Amino acid sequence: MGSKERKARNRANMHKDILHAALRIVREEGHRSLSLRRLANDIEFSATVLYLYFKNKEALLVDLAKFGYQQLNTNIDRNCNSIIDPKNRLKAMLTIYWRFATREKELYLLMQETGMNLNELEPLFPEMLTFINSINQAITKVDGKGNNTDVFLKHKCYMAIAIVQGLAALNLIHKDLDALSQSQMLDDAIDSLIDSLN
Repeated sequence: MGSKERKARNRANMHKDILHAALRIVREEGHRSLSLRRLANDIEFSATVLYLYFKNKEALLVDLAKFGYQQLNTNIDRNCNSIIDPKNRLKAMLTIYWRFATREKELYLLMQETGMNLNELEPLFPEMLTFINSINQAITKVDGKGNNTDVFLKHKCYMAIAIVQGLAALNLIHKDLDALSQSQMLDDAIDSLIDSLN
């Protein structure tokens, strides 16, 4: 391996290490507590060094959101690729999304806020698109017969994502909702969505 490749690998590893340190802060104190200066203090670097990896705090937050979507996509692929039945696959995908949202609350909130802060001139980042497309493809397979239009199926895709987001918001607000009740609400909502596709 040449020095150019070694430098690129070291830079990628350093970027990953910085993201992991930032993620620790986000998990412990929330993403609003994160700043480049705070992160630099935690990893014992100068803030100037961090600017070699991130243009500003917003760039760091976007990279963290991308990292969150990468984790979510990997989790969905690992656990759902072997599920053949389209309805069971969709249900499993949305359940994994809900578990991610409720277990990784601070990272999930950062991912949602970062997505909302994109304006029409900024494209969705690839990791977010991969997630949306995987849900859309799963819904298209549930449709099976092809009776519904692409617009209708995309509408159902966003409804599926909104169902999980709504239940995740309930989880944040209503601490008295037990996991079994939330899981049952999720199952009922997904079943209704699937029924609407037929």
